[in-house]
Amino acid sequence: MIINKNSTINEILSAYPDSKRFFNERDMACSSCFAVNFDTLEKGALMHGLEVNVLIEQLEDFLKTLPTPIASQQHK
Repeated sequence: MIINKNSTINEILSAYPDSKRFFNERDMACSSCFAVNFDTLEKGALMHGLEVNVLIEQLEDFLKTLPTPIASQQHK
């Protein structure tokens, strides 16, 4: 999944369940918010006083630290 400012937070959480920890560490309780289904990453960043491009960069760095799923390794 390519993450950009128009990605919904729900899409990110669905693709990367461990990203819940990333959002929680930034006091963004996205997984328990009703708006998660339609809010974009940009809107979520705005609502929490964060710069969306910095948030995307931090999220991408966080995702790189996660273990690669076994299924993904089999397709290489």
